[in-house]
Amino acid sequence: MADDSSSLPEPDPEQRSDPDPSPEPIDMLRPLFREEPLPPEGGEPPKMWLWILIFGVLLFSTFYLGAYMGDFSPDPWLQSPEPVAQRTGPPEPEPVSGAQVYSARCASCHQSNGQGISGAFPTLIGTRWVENKGQVIRILLHGLQGEIEVQGATYNGNMPAWGSTLSDKEIAAVITHIRQSWDNDYGEVTPDEVASVRAATEGRSDTWSPEELKASENQTVPGGNDDTAARGPSGAVGPALYDRLVAQASPNRMPAPAR
Repeated sequence: MADDSSSLPEPDPEQRSDPDPSPEPIDMLRPLFREEPLPPEGGEPPKMWLWILIFGVLLFSTFYLGAYMGDFSPDPWLQSPEPVAQRTGPPEPEPVSGAQVYSARCASCHQSNGQGISGAFPTLIGTRWVENKGQVIRILLHGLQGEIEVQGATYNGNMPAWGSTLSDKEIAAVITHIRQSWDNDYGEVTPDEVASVRAATEGRSDTWSPEELKASENQTVPGGNDDTAARGPSGAVGPALYDRLVAQASPNRMPAPAR
């Protein structure tokens, strides 16, 4: 007997399914997933200008630390601190520049090269008025007025006094600058020497005349050792300086005869 089950038609899948199936829970939530979530209050992304500001601060900090941290070396922080008394003491005075004083006070007349102006302002190069410490300090302190001869040229002008304007350090610095510049090769003038001459001429209000400065007492620095005071008008070595130099070189040599 043949099996009738093989001849039965297969049931339709649609007919086998539930005609009114209930939706799955995930299908009910799919519309919610398609919507963009609202950002929480106060959680908006930073503005572009804020990012630029942050980047600028970081960039500045990097350059600042690189410039002032000594290549990130610990050496500056390992040094011993200075004593408190040294840190809290008065600051050391800055050195006075004779070149700056000359440029501000003297160059307008005597020129930046020290050669002066022919017929108006004498040269400062190779002249006994600069070579002699006692004279040049007195001229700077109280001025000079009258006829003088410098390297064969005659000048009759008025050199102003700087004693009430410049300090002893400034006068010493500018004289030293003049005596050691260009073709001059004379010794240094110290503030103590200027102070010594200032004290010796205290109370003087008149300008020096050339005749006064030719006196021996006005060609020396009180308490100093100015060999140029013993030189003659042309700069030649006088008998006093000759004897002193000879005695230093050869104590047994006879002194120079009087001239």
